[in-house]
Amino acid sequence: MDCGTYIADYLTPHADGELRGAELARAEAHVAKCPQCAAALAEERELKAMLHVRAGMLRTPPQVRGSILAALDAADRRETTPRRAPAPSRRPAIVRGLRYAIPIALAAAIAFFVIILRNPTPAESYPAFDYATDHYDQFLGRFDPNVPSDSPGDIAAAYIDHKMPGYLWNFQPSGYKLLGGRIEKMPDGRFVTNTFYRSDDGAILCSFVASSGLKLPPRDADELGVHHFFEYRGHTICMSYLPGGKYVCILVSRKPMKAFMQDIAASEL
Repeated sequence: MDCGTYIADYLTPHADGELRGAELARAEAHVAKCPQCAAALAEERELKAMLHVRAGMLRTPPQVRGSILAALDAADRRETTPRRAPAPSRRPAIVRGLRYAIPIALAAAIAFFVIILRNPTPAESYPAFDYATDHYDQFLGRFDPNVPSDSPGDIAAAYIDHKMPGYLWNFQPSGYKLLGGRIEKMPDGRFVTNTFYRSDDGAILCSFVASSGLKLPPRDADELGVHHFFEYRGHTICMSYLPGGKYVCILVSRKPMKAFMQDIAASEL
């Protein structure tokens, strides 16, 4: 058995304890002589154990997906429900003016804080976000994998060979096709993996990079478990941390935040 076969077909069921008989024997024999796959198995088991005991998890659970979709449906209903015109009032004009001025001022203040939360300060520069958005725009025109990309297992094995996370998002439920992967270096020298997905109405770039020492926006923007959403320089970004915080996952899209959240809710890591 080679590493690609193990990663693609055996790693997950091996970590879950689902292998039996000859398949289990083949898997055990392979990891016994392959330090890289043994490390991948240990990492997979550690991740699954942490996901079971921690409240936030990278895989979007059904109840969270339901919450996203319910919130989006409620927003749609608010947008489409006609509003009744207010009844004529005999109050003095100044009182009527204050009646509308106060809610308008409050709405403006709320909108201001929403904008501040969703958009990192324009003057701030976040190298990981800049790198991801720049490469997303480049890949829209042309994407050339530089690692074997015939299957998700090939891509994952190449990432693990470079001591990077071998996890891939599955965006097929949202209509995206996996185009392949690339391993590059950021300007500061740290490795970054770039996995690119495309659909008929958009594209998604997934970048994994070590979080240690990396300048990132505050995590108290639009939060959903360990997912943090931002509108950044014309892009929509979903930032998530792997358990332990050693790596950060940066998903980039050009879709509006509402549509991007729907794509994520329908998919999984």
